[in-house]
Amino acid sequence: MSQLTISTQEKRFPVAPDLYGLFFEDISHAGDGGLYPEMLRNRSFEDSLLPDGCITNDNGKTFTSPTGWIDEFNNGEGMNDWIASQKIAPTTIPAWYSENADMQLNKDNTLNDNRRVSLQVDFEENGKIYNIGYNGINQEKGDTYNFYLFAKSEQTLHLTVSIQINNQTSCSSDIIINDANWKRYDAQFLATETARNATFSIQCQEKGTLYLGFCSLMPAETFHGHGLRKDLAEKLEQMHPSFLRFPGGCIVEGFTLETAMFFCNTVGPVWERPSHWLLWHYRTTNGLGFHEYLQLCEDLKLSALYVCNCGMTCQGRGPYYFNEAQMQFAINDTLNALEYALGSSQTHWGSLRAKMGHPEPFSLKYLEIGNENSGPEYEACFNRIREAVLERYPQIIIVSNTRSETIKTDIVDDHYYNMPEFFAENIDIYDDYSRKNPNIFVGEFAVNQTYEGQLRAAISEAMFMVGFERNQDVVKLCSYAPLFSHVHYQSWYPNLIMFDNSRSYVIPSYYCFKLFGANRGDMVVSSKESCEKIYLSMHGLPVINGDCGLTWKNAVFNSIPVFPTKSLHGKAIQDNDSYVLQENDADEFTNQSIRSQILPGIALGNDVESREGSFTVQILAEKGKRIGVGMLCSPKPFSYYDRTDPNPKDPWMLFNLEPLRWIVEGNTAALYRGGISLTQYSEPKQISLRYGEYNEFHYELTKTAVSLYLNGKLIDTVELPHYQSMCSVTTDTDDSVIIKIVNFSETDDPVCISIDCDVKSEYEVSQLTGKADFENSLDNPDQVHDTTTMLTGAGRCFTFTAPGLSVNVLKLKKK
Repeated sequence: MSQLTISTQEKRFPVAPDLYGLFFEDISHAGDGGLYPEMLRNRSFEDSLLPDGCITNDNGKTFTSPTGWIDEFNNGEGMNDWIASQKIAPTTIPAWYSENADMQLNKDNTLNDNRRVSLQVDFEENGKIYNIGYNGINQEKGDTYNFYLFAKSEQTLHLTVSIQINNQTSCSSDIIINDANWKRYDAQFLATETARNATFSIQCQEKGTLYLGFCSLMPAETFHGHGLRKDLAEKLEQMHPSFLRFPGGCIVEGFTLETAMFFCNTVGPVWERPSHWLLWHYRTTNGLGFHEYLQLCEDLKLSALYVCNCGMTCQGRGPYYFNEAQMQFAINDTLNALEYALGSSQTHWGSLRAKMGHPEPFSLKYLEIGNENSGPEYEACFNRIREAVLERYPQIIIVSNTRSETIKTDIVDDHYYNMPEFFAENIDIYDDYSRKNPNIFVGEFAVNQTYEGQLRAAISEAMFMVGFERNQDVVKLCSYAPLFSHVHYQSWYPNLIMFDNSRSYVIPSYYCFKLFGANRGDMVVSSKESCEKIYLSMHGLPVINGDCGLTWKNAVFNSIPVFPTKSLHGKAIQDNDSYVLQENDADEFTNQSIRSQILPGIALGNDVESREGSFTVQILAEKGKRIGVGMLCSPKPFSYYDRTDPNPKDPWMLFNLEPLRWIVEGNTAALYRGGISLTQYSEPKQISLRYGEYNEFHYELTKTAVSLYLNGKLIDTVELPHYQSMCSVTTDTDDSVIIKIVNFSETDDPVCISIDCDVKSEYEVSQLTGKADFENSLDNPDQVHDTTTMLTGAGRCFTFTAPGLSVNVLKLKKK
C-alpha cells in the first residue's frame, strides 16, 4: 500500500499554461500524404532527382552527402523496407507508370523557376499514365475530390482523368488541353463507391506530346476548410494541446544547404514552392508550409513555436557550417518568417499572407533557434539570430538547444529517447535544477527502446510527465515525438498517431497527454508520498576501466576465468599473463574534445545475461592513473531507427551502454554510471592503494546491491539503480482538487490518500490501464483507451486502488 498526503493550503506555484503541446516534423510521410492529404505521390515529378551535391555509386540505391552521410534513395522511392513491404514495381518516375506512352523528365521546359523538371509524356492513341499514390488512392463513397494540373501541348489533346478500381473507371472527368503555354486545368470527382487501393489515371485519346508541370488530387472536405486531413487534425484537437512546435526536428537543419528548411520555400502557391529531399528518405513539395502551420495553430487555438535554421546542417549527419553570406540569408529568412506571421498586411511578407487569405496577423509566441545543436559554432549563430530577432520583435520568447554561459535564452529544449525504466527512474530530473537557469522545454521525449508503442511505455512516460508537473515553475513546455506516421512509410517508431489513407489510430501514450492536458488545475500544491521500490533488471559483463596503460591479470567471474571480449573504448593487448589497456588504432570518436573525456574500458567474458555473482581481478596501480572495475555491462536494445538505419551501428558502441563503474582516482573511490558521460552514483570513499603493485579489486552483486572490496577490505555497499512504483502530483482550483496517480508496478496499489480539506464523497476518475504489451492497431484501434467513471468514498482520508500499470486522474469537489 502506498501513502499520499496532500496539503492544499500549501500552494507551490501556478501551473504552466502552455505545458502540454504538439511537435510536428515531416517524418514517415506525416506531411504530404498525411496531415496534408495530397493523394498523388510525386505530384511535382521531382522525387527521382538526387539532392544537390550528393552522389550515388550504386545506381541510385543509396546516395552519399558531401559530408559523408548515407541515405537510402532507390531512385526516389525511399527506404528499402517501403519498397519490399508494398511490393512497389520498378518505374523511372516514382509512383507514376505508363501504358502505351513514354515518360521522361524534361529539365528545360518547367512550370516556373522553382520547378526543376516537368513530365514529358509521349502518348500513343488511348495511351495513359497512372499514379499509385501513397500505397493506393483512397476514396469514400459520396465524398468529393478536387483535381488540378498544369499542362501544355503544341496540339489539342483530349484527356480523361479518372480514379480506377481494378483497371475499371470509378469516376472521371474530361479535360481538353488547348494551349501551348502553361495553363491550369481543374476537375472534380464525386465518388460513387468506396475504394482503398485505387489508382489515378490520365488517358489521352490522341497520339501526341503532353507536358505536365504539377498536379494535385485532394479531398474537398478538410479540417475547418483549411486543407488538412480532418480525422488527424481532430485527434490533435482532442488532446487539448496548448502549443505547436514546427516544422521540425532534424529536417530544419537538413544534411546539405539545399535540403535545409527555410521559410521562403514554404509560402505562396504550392506549385511555386520548391521541393526538397528530407533526411527522412523522401522528397516533400512543402504543401504543408509556414502558412498552413500557423493556420492550424489558429484553428486549434494554439501558441505557435517556430523552429528556424540556425546556420548549419544536422550535426548528427556530418555538419556543414554556413559561410557569412549563407548565415546572413538564414538570419533574414527568420526575420521574414516573423514578418509574415506578425507583420501588417502593408509589409512585404504580411501582404503575401493577406494574398493567401489571412489579412490579419497570426499569433506567434515562441522562436526556437535550431534543433539539437551544440558547441561554439551553434552558440555563435544563436547569438546573432537572437539579437536580430529581439531588436524587431522583443516580445518573442527565445528557445535554445543548449545551456551555455556564452548564450542568453529564455527556455532550453531538452530531448529524451530511452527505455521505460529511464523515464520512471528520472521523474526527479528537474527537482534540483537551478531556478537561476533558463526555463525548460522538453521538446521531444518517448520510449523508443522496448515496449515501443505499448502500454508499459506510456505508463513510464506518464511517470516522467508527473516530474514535469511537479516542477512547473521551470518546466514550461513539453511534447511527445514524433507525432504522425503513415503505416506504409515508417522511418521511426513509435509515433503518437498512426494512419493509412483512410484510417487512423493512436498509441497508448496519446491518452497520457489527453488525460494530463485536459486536467490542469490552477496551482500546484504540496504533496508527499511513500511507496515500494522496483529495481532495474540490469545484467551483463564485468568491465576493466581506467586510463590507457592500465595493466591487469587473473580476472575471474563466478569462479571462471574471463578474458577481453568487447571494447567499450580502447583495446586490450596481451602481455604474457597480463593485459594492457590501449587506445584503438581507429576510433569512432573523431571529436578530440569528446574523446578526451571518455574513460576507456574492456568488457570480459560472454555471460551477458548474468545479474548476480562475484568478480575478482588484480590491477597494477600507478600514480596519476584512474583505475577500477565495472559491472552489469550489456547493450540496450536498439530503437526502430537504429535497426533500420542504412548506416549500421555496433550494439556495443559506447552510446548504447550504461554499466556501473567503480573508479579509483587518487585516494578516493566511487561508483559511477554511464557509457560516454559518467554520472556519480555513490559518495566517494577514502581508500589506500599499493602503488607499483597489483591490487585486488573485488565486487559481489545481489539483486539489490553491490559490495565493493579493495585488497580484501570492504569499501562500500551501494544500492543498485531503482525507481519508485508509484508517483503523483496534485493541483487545485477554488472548487476542485485534481490528483494524478501513476502506478508503474504490475500489481494493484491501494493508495491511502490524506487531504487537508473537506471534499465531496463522489468523485470522477479518468484512467488508462491494461497489460504491459497492450497496443492499438488499424484493425484494433481501441484495445487501449481511456475511461471515465464516477466513484464514491472520497474524504479527508480515503483509499483509491490504482490498477497495475495505470494512469489515474482523480477530480474531487471541495465542500
